[in-house]
Amino acid sequence: MGEDGPFDYFEDQPYESGAGAHWAVRAPQRPSDRFDLKLVPRALARGSDSSALKALARVEREPWADRLTQVDNGVELRLDDGWIETLGAALQDGDGGEGRLAEMARGQRFAVQFCDANATEELHTGHLRNLALGNALAASLAQAGATVERRNLIADADADADASSGEGRAGRLAGQRRTLRGLGIAFDRTFRESDFRADAAELTARSLALGERLPGGHICALAYWVAAPKLEGTTSIWVCGEGWAPEVVRCRALVGELMSEGVDDVHPTYEVFYGRPSTGAQVRASVGQSLPLIDELIEWLRAEIEGHPRGQEMLVRLGPAERVAAQVALGYFLPRALTPRVDLFPEKLLRTRESPGWDLARARAHEGRAPATSGKPAEDPDYRFAVVQSELHRSELRLVVERLDTGPLARYVVQLARWYLQRGRSEAVERVVRTVLDRGARGLGLE
Repeated sequence: MGEDGPFDYFEDQPYESGAGAHWAVRAPQRPSDRFDLKLVPRALARGSDSSALKALARVEREPWADRLTQVDNGVELRLDDGWIETLGAALQDGDGGEGRLAEMARGQRFAVQFCDANATEELHTGHLRNLALGNALAASLAQAGATVERRNLIADADADADASSGEGRAGRLAGQRRTLRGLGIAFDRTFRESDFRADAAELTARSLALGERLPGGHICALAYWVAAPKLEGTTSIWVCGEGWAPEVVRCRALVGELMSEGVDDVHPTYEVFYGRPSTGAQVRASVGQSLPLIDELIEWLRAEIEGHPRGQEMLVRLGPAERVAAQVALGYFLPRALTPRVDLFPEKLLRTRESPGWDLARARAHEGRAPATSGKPAEDPDYRFAVVQSELHRSELRLVVERLDTGPLARYVVQLARWYLQRGRSEAVERVVRTVLDRGARGLGLE
């Protein structure tokens, strides 16, 4: 499981002279008995160019390459049987190569802020997508080796004037903490907007002196970002609803003028916007709320999983029903990470091919039922396909670090899960896929 696999080779080769300058690598959607990977010419080179042909000759000399076959739309690459079996043996033993993944962002520091619920409310399904995306992003960055801090800014600046303040507010906050524990989400650092009232007053005075008026309902939140507590040398990411976008644009234009002299870093470094999940009549009929509480949704899911024909199989492999229910609920949003609208109906959460979290949980608990193939594992197209798919995780995780979008990683993991569930697989394929899917679940915060 070295650093010189085929995906790394084509991604890391110098663009000007290496094979990566001329050829891009693609993994097929299904197993083939002819090839494992497809090479397609990049825009700057045609497959018949002499430089592109020289690059192919270099590819063929790599230890992981067996043979190259030119076809009409590119080049088919069959990988070396020994390379397949060495990597496959490690995967069968449960080695997902996470030490190798952790070199990708080692030394980088991130703070991922999400949740940010009002102190006077219980966590409902309007918060669920925020929690899923923030938790997955933090998990992916940590899997890539970064130092990651999960942050939560409690919106309590106006709570003193609310009838739910005092003991009622404390009860709501305790309820939020219980909900988060049930989802398996923990924050490293929690702040309160009310801690930044003095900073907000100063910002307000300075903005008025400039002839600007800051958004009245969120001055303390803006003051938190301007104060940037403990964010020195850190890339800060705020996961927030798309309704914040206009205010973010306006406030960013003001922040440079409002900040003290000598301060170079503006936080948050990046925003990750998402659309609020829509809820309709089916949701209200199922759990009796216009915005169902997360606790009620998880309780409904828990009971459904326990009564499902495959439910006990999942619980034996993945743990308590409440934890599996949380994985299913959080996983629902991940392949469509930044899509503006996602419809959330409880019934969808338990439908094959409609619920990504459900499909992933089922695949992780599934046992192969097909007989073992004769001969070497590398002679089985399913086995070769599963081993090659395992290498895609590194490429997709690289994109998370570069783009702060977990969607491609989640789609890759879920697609592999759905392929695995299509029919019975051999025990060797099962062991490979289980290692890959467990690693994917960890990278998406679903464990």
